Parts: sequence; structure tokens; C-alpha cells
Amino acid sequence: MFDNEDRNGDSQPKAVDADSLFLDLPEEDYVAPEPPEDPAPTRARAPEDELLDAVDLQLSADDQAEIERRVKMKWYVLHANTGHENKVKRNIEMAVKSNHMEEFFGEVLVATQDVTEMKNGKRSTVKRKYFPSYILVEMVMNKESHHFLNSIPGVTRFVGGTPLKPEPITREEVDRILGRISAPDEARQTLEIPYEVGDSVQVMDGPFTEWIGVINEINHDKGKLKVMISIFGSETPVELDFLQVKPV
Repeated sequence: MFDNEDRNGDSQPKAVDADSLFLDLPEEDYVAPEPPEDPAPTRARAPEDELLDAVDLQLSADDQAEIERRVKMKWYVLHANTGHENKVKRNIEMAVKSNHMEEFFGEVLVATQDVTEMKNGKRSTVKRKYFPSYILVEMVMNKESHHFLNSIPGVTRFVGGTPLKPEPITREEVDRILGRISAPDEARQTLEIPYEVGDSVQVMDGPFTEWIGVINEINHDKGKLKVMISIFGSETPVELDFLQVKPV
């Protein structure tokens, strides 16, 4: 029952080779996992997207469709016959409606500003075009809309780019123009002063009434003149409203 080693009192266990405990399995090549695919490119964010993110509103389907329609549009500049800008604007708006082209067009603008001028000795405010001969059109540019505008009476050409591929104006230009149009009257009112530096004028109101002087400086924003008047043989600058003087 016992072998010779056991009978001799040698009860120490035999050493076991650690490598013999593992099966001799065939080696397999290591395959690294494939990297995840790049996400699909996303559309560049427009200013309208930022506005929608900032305002938590539940938009109707019609409102959402209108926003998406306007996002596709850019502003272009048209040259029109001088003095007929408003007529050409009406021609464009009527043609868009009658030809059911509303999908491709947004606003049509003739840029104007309020100008205060003096007529018959009285101050009056009139609207004055500050981009004479030009019309701003918000539109989707394609072959159809391009040909459509060029065919409207009074439109002479697109401004910018080439005749076959007009270029839109930049967002900065649009913001500057639209901001000037929509600014409050008191902020965008411009005074038209019918004098130039060096003109001789006579004071009609104030402590220097009847005195004659020469205009040295004009402040169009405030409607003020700096007039050099000879007082005791010395040329003295006097600030006057342009309505306080008359030409000599």
C-alpha cells in the first residue's frame, strides 16, 4: 500500500512545477477594439439658434417653419434707378406676392433716417435716404430668385460679387444698417445745417443780436455753430444754435 519512500519515513511532498498547472493552449493574436466612428457633421449655428436657446418658448409649427425659412436667407443689395427706390421696393413686394415667391423672400428695405433742416426760417424734420439708389433685400439666392429680381422694372443690378454670383453683405453690416433704421428718433436724428466753415453770418437772437461773425466750427450732431465775433477788437468764439443766425 505504501511505496518505498513512504516506508523509509520520507513524507515530504514532491515539488510541483507551476507551469504544469496551465494547459498548453494555442496563442491567439490580440485584436485592438475599433475606435468609435466620428459623429456626423452638424449645421453651423446661426444667430437665430442662439436666440432660441436663450428664450424658453413653446413655438407653434407655423412659427418654427417661419424661423427655419428666414434662417436660410441672407441680405443682398440692389441698385435701383435714383429717385425711384420706394417705387422699386413696391414693385418687388407686389411681384413676390403675385408670383407666389414668398418662400424665397423676406424683408425689402429702403434705408432712411430723420433729418432736421431749416425751411423758411423754421425747423422741420423730413425722412432722407442715407443709401440713395440702393435697396436691401432679404432672400434665398438661387437661379430662380436671381433672375426674378433682375427682371423687375427699376432694378439695374446686384451690388457685390459678380453679375452671375452676387455676394451677400456681412452680418455686421446688416446689424449696423438695421440698428440705425430701428433706433429711436432722438438717437438717429441728424441735423442738416445749411452753412459751411468760413461763411459769414449775422446773429438774430441772444446777447449778440445784429453782430456779424464768421463760422469757425460746425457740430452737426448738436446743431451748433462756433462763430468768431470781433468783441473790443479781439476775435472771440461764440457758440450759437444754427437757427440763431442767418447768412450775410
